[in-house]
Amino acid sequence: MNEATILVIRFGRLGDVILAAAASRELRKAFPRSRIDFLVNRAFAGAAALLPGVDRVVPFSGKTPADMVALRHRTLLDRYDLVIDLQGNAKSVFFSILSGPGKRCRAPKETLRRRYLVWRRKGGGTVDGTPVWRRYLRAVEDAGAAAAATAPRIREVSEQGIAGAVAFAPGAGRATKRWPEESFAEAARLVRGRFDVPVLFLGSAEEEAMLTRISRRCGNGNVVFAGESMSKTAALLRDAAVLVTNDSGLLHLSEAAGTPVVALFGPTVAAFGFAPAHRRSIVLERDIPCRPCSLHGSIACPLPGSSHECLAKIQADVVVSAVERFVK
Repeated sequence: MNEATILVIRFGRLGDVILAAAASRELRKAFPRSRIDFLVNRAFAGAAALLPGVDRVVPFSGKTPADMVALRHRTLLDRYDLVIDLQGNAKSVFFSILSGPGKRCRAPKETLRRRYLVWRRKGGGTVDGTPVWRRYLRAVEDAGAAAAATAPRIREVSEQGIAGAVAFAPGAGRATKRWPEESFAEAARLVRGRFDVPVLFLGSAEEEAMLTRISRRCGNGNVVFAGESMSKTAALLRDAAVLVTNDSGLLHLSEAAGTPVVALFGPTVAAFGFAPAHRRSIVLERDIPCRPCSLHGSIACPLPGSSHECLAKIQADVVVSAVERFVK
C-alpha cells in the first residue's frame, strides 16, 4: 500500500484540525510514497496546510448531499485506497462512501464518556481522558501503521514572529469558555510591569474589536494581531515565550508550533481530551462542583446570575505567576 491514495477527513474547528498533525505525520511515515489528501472545512484550510505529510488540502463549504457529490466529481479522486475518518459524523461517513470501496478507518470519539462527565459533573482533574490526538492515531494504527505516540507538530513556517513575547489569546468559540476581558487586561498589565517583554494579543478577524478593547485597557505598547494568515499566526506563536489562552484552537496551534501555554479551563475540562500536550504547559482551573457543565461551552453560564465562577475567580496574579516560569 506504499503508493496508495489516502483521504483524511476532519472538518470541525481550528483545534480539531491542528490535532490531526500527529496522524498525518504517522501516515506519511508509514506510507512514504502515497498521496495524502485532507478534506476540511474551507474556513480552516490554512490550518490543514500546516499539517506534515499532507500533499493536498481539499476545502469544503457545502452542507447538502448534493454539495458533497459535486465536490466528489469536481475535486476528489474517483477512488481512494484508504480513508481515515477523524470526524465520525454523517457527513464524513457519506464522503467515505463516495470515496470508493477502499479500506475505511475511523477514530473513536468517546462522546458517551464525555457526556457522562457532564451529567455527573465529574472531570475537574479527577478523570483521565485519552487525548484527542491519540484517538486520531488509533485510526492510523487500524490502517496498519505503527504510530508513534508523540504530540502533534506542524510544518515549519517561513514568516517571522516577535522573539520572547508573551502572547494572549482571549477568544474562544463559546462565551463561557472565555476568561473575562478585564482579567486578560489585568494580567497583561502585570506582565508589562514585571517583565521587559513584548505583549501580543492574537485572534481572528471577528475578535479584533475585543482584542483592541483589552489592549487599550492595559496601556500603550501592545501589538494586536487579528485575522492574520494561519502561517503568520503560527510564526507569532512559535517565537513567543508562552501563550496565555482559553480552551481554544490557538492553544493547540501554539503547542504544535513548539510553544507552551498557560491554559484556562472553565466549563470544559482536560478529561474531554483537549488538554495541553506540551510537557511544560500549565492548566489553571477551579475544582468546583458545577464543572464540567457542557461539552463545548455555551452562550451563558447556567449558574444563577450567570456568575461564571469557574473562570471569573481565577486571579490575574495567579496567571502571571505561571507566565513567570517561561519569561527569561
